[in-house]
Amino acid sequence: LGIAQTTRHKEVAPGQYEIAPVFVPTSVASDNNVLVMETLRRVAHEHGMEALFHEKPFAGLNGSGKHNNWSVGTNKIGSLFIPGDVPQR
Repeated sequence: LGIAQTTRHKEVAPGQYEIAPVFVPTSVASDNNVLVMETLRRVAHEHGMEALFHEKPFAGLNGSGKHNNWSVGTNKIGSLFIPGDVPQR
């Protein structure tokens, strides 16, 4: 699909995997997210399965926990969550 990722690995529940794409502008990340989810749904369907993105689809099992991680900052000042020398500013 051409979507760069920092990691992908198996999670705890059966058939559960994590894909972590690299940071890109929000509009590109949103498009990539939809592309990956739709591709997973279609491929699963072609094989008689379903791709689930619910937080906890089954009682007692870890869910896929569909979520997004956000990096808030810029390439000049870094993370906006790090207060620096004068946190009040």
